[in-house]
Amino acid sequence: MVVSILGGLAAGSAARAASGLEVTAVAIDDVDRPIADTVQVPSSAGSVTFSFRETKSTPTMGGDARLRYRLEGRDTDWRDLPGAGRTLLWFVDKEGLVVAGLDEPIPGETKGWTGDVETSAFVPQSLTAVAPEGAFGVVVSFLSHSGEKVVGCLGIDDIRLTRERADSEPQVLRLSPLEFDDQDIRPMALPTGWQRVGTRPELSTVRIRATPEPHPILVLDDDDVRRFGNWTVAGRVLPETQPGDRVTLSWTTAHSFGAGGDGTATYEGLAPGRYRFRVGAFHPDGTGPERETTLDLVLVPPFHQRRDVWAVGATGLVAAGLFAGRTISARRMNRTLDELERAHALERERARIARDLHDEIGAALTEIAMQADAVRHEVEDVASPEAMQLTDGICRSAVSLVRSVDAIVWAVNPANDTLNRFAAYLVQSTEQFLDAAGLSMRFQVPSPLPATPLAGTVRHRLLLAVREALNNVVKHAHAKSVTLSLRLGDGMLAIDIDDDGVGFDLARPPAAAEHDGLDNMRERMREIGGTCSIETAHGRGTRVRFRLPWPALQTPGAPPHA
Repeated sequence: MVVSILGGLAAGSAARAASGLEVTAVAIDDVDRPIADTVQVPSSAGSVTFSFRETKSTPTMGGDARLRYRLEGRDTDWRDLPGAGRTLLWFVDKEGLVVAGLDEPIPGETKGWTGDVETSAFVPQSLTAVAPEGAFGVVVSFLSHSGEKVVGCLGIDDIRLTRERADSEPQVLRLSPLEFDDQDIRPMALPTGWQRVGTRPELSTVRIRATPEPHPILVLDDDDVRRFGNWTVAGRVLPETQPGDRVTLSWTTAHSFGAGGDGTATYEGLAPGRYRFRVGAFHPDGTGPERETTLDLVLVPPFHQRRDVWAVGATGLVAAGLFAGRTISARRMNRTLDELERAHALERERARIARDLHDEIGAALTEIAMQADAVRHEVEDVASPEAMQLTDGICRSAVSLVRSVDAIVWAVNPANDTLNRFAAYLVQSTEQFLDAAGLSMRFQVPSPLPATPLAGTVRHRLLLAVREALNNVVKHAHAKSVTLSLRLGDGMLAIDIDDDGVGFDLARPPAAAEHDGLDNMRERMREIGGTCSIETAHGRGTRVRFRLPWPALQTPGAPPHA
């Protein structure tokens, strides 16, 4: 794909300066390219990213603009930069200090938004939380944002707070319709029990909603990307809340949020053709645009996709295809049959090896362990301490070898080449290992898991990587507990190992032996197409994250179940 910037650079710069909007950069596969150059990239390029910003505000808007963008030829409507208001439901103690609570975003735009909070459709919302230890009261707040580059409008109505306690009827506190001490309802009037806070309190206003009959509502009308408004209940809170109370905040809302200042837009998989990227400066409530800037793009197809090339070569390709088709199909079928036969033969050989190891070596080692244990009991009253120590060592070595043989049998047995069997063995072996090390453990594994095929090489290397992580915990973490979690989702098999140990500084590699172990985990995951990442800090424990594309592919170059 070849990307060209069109449209007259000098004229385009003048137009952007006049509009107060500017596309500052175009990145191809995350590599920035100056806009003043014609950008050419190989056909394998997967993404185009535009960076843009507002260079000056519009006086008629009275504040910061809300930036929206669209790519004509791809988008059917304007897109918003991510933005959200917030709802807080906090529990406080007797001194008014927050002990716990919920902080939930209010993202995007509600269905039925008209650009005017007074005429838009309101939708119901709710938050529920259980009062923790130390809770004595509840505080409710609505914020236009809390530090992000958000602009927009939020209307709040039908607010109520419900407390449910096991030994009494539910208590409902209605916080609307709003009441005013002087009955003078103006945009900056202060409803009884509410207060304006935030970095710009004047963004919190009162409006009149016409339905079901005219009545005042709370509004946050934010046109400032740096500061925010906040409506907070001042005195009208539940008289008391005790631990275990179930508290529900419910309200209705109409809102529309976006962002301003600057932003980026990424498009992937663009087909060859002509496009126009547009950035518009909208009012915070989403109406507009009041001004915009544009950038034209042309994506030229690669050589092998051009029509003239296909026209010249089509006749020869058809003739060659007819001649070679039968030969290629026959060879492909024979090759497929040979590969299947080799794979089946390999599975049969693996099953035979597993049986032999279990039936012969495993049984012999078990017998040795039993005989050594019998000898130890027989001579424990007459043997010297050195002899008893040797006998105990024989017992421990035999038991350890039995476990090792069991692990080898599991690894080579093709019957275990499924996800559910892998998960069951992982939990069992981890529990034995951590129990012997004296660590408490917790498992988070969904049940039932699918019996999806998992290549032998893949599951074996994945198990070795997990064992390396657990071995590091036991040797170096000084942890008391470990959590192992496994989950499927978003085309990924995820395994996380969390410990509450001492952690370490990733910026300073640990001791050589431990550092080799970290490299081994990453290398084993790389060999099977996965990744290993580590999150840690001194005194904060360690999380090892293993990720494998799912369903897992065969190891490159290896036959099925290799």
